[in-house]
Amino acid sequence: MKYYVVADMEGISGIYRKEQVSPDDSHYAEGRKLLTEEVNAVVSGLLDAGAEQIIVKDAHFRGSNLIVEELHPGAVYCMGGTGAENRFPGLDSTFAGALLVGYHAMGGVQNAVIEHTMSSKSWTHLELNGRPVGEIALDALLFGLQGVPVVFVSGDDKTCEEAKAELAGVSTYATKIGIRRNAALLTPPKRSRQELRKAVCDAAAARANCKPLRMEGPYEMTVHFLRTELADTRHYDGVGSVRVDGLTARYADRDLTRLLVRGL
Repeated sequence: MKYYVVADMEGISGIYRKEQVSPDDSHYAEGRKLLTEEVNAVVSGLLDAGAEQIIVKDAHFRGSNLIVEELHPGAVYCMGGTGAENRFPGLDSTFAGALLVGYHAMGGVQNAVIEHTMSSKSWTHLELNGRPVGEIALDALLFGLQGVPVVFVSGDDKTCEEAKAELAGVSTYATKIGIRRNAALLTPPKRSRQELRKAVCDAAAARANCKPLRMEGPYEMTVHFLRTELADTRHYDGVGSVRVDGLTARYADRDLTRLLVRGL
């Protein structure tokens, strides 16, 4: 049995402020440690469930956050920037399921910890075919192109609510309860890892309840920028990419992966 794990940082247990997830900030070393230990707990849970092959993708920022020498030996790890056109290297239709670990709510969600969609420095939120989407839905759709269901999502309570709204049958684990963007009620990481290991094992056993997320094309993505100069830097051909107004751009394509490469 094969599983693909995507690890972000904002939803990891013990993380509640941006200084823990930004490489140039004071508490980043602490964040890396928390991320690595939580990923190890997820790998252990999948091995408990009988996993024979596990790929873990470090998906935060430039993909260089995990502490390599401390990683669980039971998986292989994809690190470094792979580009939007190859977001999940090694993925194919033979995987039994995907797990989104340490994720966060989409941009604009009230009381969600470090909420954003793809970039908190570039845009406020995205819409796909007329409805708001976050990274949970976008990544689940990419897995769905290969027929792979997302079987598990972890993050704060708002993240888990978003996952359940997007993905029928998905299992979730809340690592914290969001109070404000940089404040939360935290489950102690040691306890969280124990509970997470079991939750992951249970989610793998219940994977038959989950179906791949699919959305029929053609696709139209609307990007809402933070400032006009960010929208100014984009190229617009007037057909597949259109400047709607000072803060908004719209992209259209029949291919979802190509759309995301162009728009993100």
